[in-house]
Amino acid sequence: MLDKSTPTLTQLYDSVLKRYETAPAISFGGETLTYGALDDRSARLANALVDLGLEPEDRVGLLLSNRLEYPIADIALARAGLAKVPLNDMLSADDIEYMLDNSDASAVIVGPAFSETIQTVAPNVPSLDLIVTIDTAALPAIGDDHHVAQLEDLLETAAPEPPDVDVSTDTLAGVFHTGGTTGDPKGVKHTQENLALNALAHAIELDIQPRDDLLLMTPLPHSAGLIMAGGLTQGSSHVITQGFDAEQALDTIEREAISWTFMVPTMIYRVLDVLVDREYDTASLETLVYGAAPMKPARLREGLDELGDVFVQLYGQYETPDLITVLPKAAHDPDDERRLSSCGLPTAMCEVKIVDEDGEEVPPGQPGEILARGAYSMEGYYELPEKTAETIEDGWIHTGDIGKRDEEGYVYIVDRDSDVIISGGMNVYSVTVEDVIQQHKDVANVAVIGVPDDEWGEAVKAVIVPADTTIDRADLESFCADRLADYERPKSFDVVDELPTTPYGKLDKKRLREPYWDDQSREIS
Repeated sequence: MLDKSTPTLTQLYDSVLKRYETAPAISFGGETLTYGALDDRSARLANALVDLGLEPEDRVGLLLSNRLEYPIADIALARAGLAKVPLNDMLSADDIEYMLDNSDASAVIVGPAFSETIQTVAPNVPSLDLIVTIDTAALPAIGDDHHVAQLEDLLETAAPEPPDVDVSTDTLAGVFHTGGTTGDPKGVKHTQENLALNALAHAIELDIQPRDDLLLMTPLPHSAGLIMAGGLTQGSSHVITQGFDAEQALDTIEREAISWTFMVPTMIYRVLDVLVDREYDTASLETLVYGAAPMKPARLREGLDELGDVFVQLYGQYETPDLITVLPKAAHDPDDERRLSSCGLPTAMCEVKIVDEDGEEVPPGQPGEILARGAYSMEGYYELPEKTAETIEDGWIHTGDIGKRDEEGYVYIVDRDSDVIISGGMNVYSVTVEDVIQQHKDVANVAVIGVPDDEWGEAVKAVIVPADTTIDRADLESFCADRLADYERPKSFDVVDELPTTPYGKLDKKRLREPYWDDQSREIS
């Protein structure tokens, strides 16, 4: 009888790596891996990890910046039935330690840029036993309390065929950490089935075509990794870079005849600014996906005029990995500013409804909380059953975002219920920043908000009530730099006598934001 079950992520990778064996898969720094080479190396690493005692569903941190080893490790974990814990390279050491500890990670694969970080973090993560490093110089310094292996040694000695492990659609395949404004980041659990379907959905919804040439410049532990999985299902080639430079991006598009790329709005703005003064051949570019932050309709129209009908917008979150709605190319009408501010229609594998405080659906045009239910929705939060029960109701995920729909079903986000600031495509959680600033000796009280910024979409602003009459700004900036990731640090500080509160005595951030957002829409696309 025909098996109609969904393929596992392991089965999906096993299939595509063989099917496109001779095609280029990943390029970085002048070196290219074919699908066959990616097959061989990921299978060897998967075998090595199993031989070292890791078992299905064990959590493994991926502490790697964009480089060839990332897709090798990512795919190896899936083929070994292990659960990846992606660690964004912009995280602080405290964040990395928390996420490894919170997920009970048994192992971590570490890139050269994080050799010192892992030496500091590892002793504070009781579950951590195995450290796989790319930097041989770091081996002696990590200590004797952990089993330390060098990646290249494992690849040289392990068997080249994928390991025979017991993996099903329900096998835990990933724990993705997201943040909240009222506590520590939560580990979002996804199964092999979730991530397999999500990879296919990325290919379908984001118009990734077979043999497309993709340019991925944002961190692979973030959205780019999910996109890469979608591209691999199609036999696409991927050029990955570390960091972003607008001129280098345009050079790469021209030189490599890139047909598909992903950028956050800040990146697009910088590209458009470069194109004002210098011409590049971007004729090969057929699809430019954007998301993760608000984009000004005026600049989107500028992009349509300069680059053509290439834009696709996505909206999502880790609970439904990056795909709740999509605004396709056909909906990017430069003459329809209202539609340009929409985040699109629900994807084929995701339903959306907007409800009031009582859980009742609201009519078109009325704001309410966005709820999503999809084939690739999370299984829950790692070791947080109560929070899972609060977030998932009859299969519907409470996104925490406030939005509305028009008569045609297009979704518009009008605010972030959790006061998340989206700056340059990165989520900044205001309470995290407030907790740090509040510790400074000169600060009596603080509120952190997002304010309009032409480059970043929203910029982080700290509004401070001083403990005394003055605040040493330079000292405060240094204090934040030591404790916060780059994208979390306030770009400006205001000093006030008191912070506004609601009639119930709670901090009123809506009133605090109003002067900065006068005459501007805070709809988030």
